[in-house]
Amino acid sequence: MQIRSRDKWVETDFFVEQGVRYFFAASGKWRDMNHRCDANGYSVGYLNFAKVWLRCRYDSATWFTLIGAIDKSTDTMFVIGDGRRLNNGWIAPRSGELVVFANDINGMYWDNFGSLTLDVWR
Repeated sequence: MQIRSRDKWVETDFFVEQGVRYFFAASGKWRDMNHRCDANGYSVGYLNFAKVWLRCRYDSATWFTLIGAIDKSTDTMFVIGDGRRLNNGWIAPRSGELVVFANDINGMYWDNFGSLTLDVWR
């Protein structure tokens, strides 16, 4: 499936079941204004001082990392990245639609370009 970087929530039409293990592989490059990166995102050292005001939607991940959630629920957010960090897969904490997004600041999706390809399997 194609994951557009400009979409605040990408509805995948892929439904996960509670307790089932899923695996992910993301490929390609996308761009946050002038920063081109893969699904693992990037760090912006010179903005660290401003983290209090400039927060990505998922604080514990770097800018532009591919993030997943169930039914747009913030309490189910998790880092997908390129999928390699989830060697043993991810177990869905509840059933619902998998939604994904580029980890960016709310209101700043207008300067995003490109898309990734995401494969999901059980």
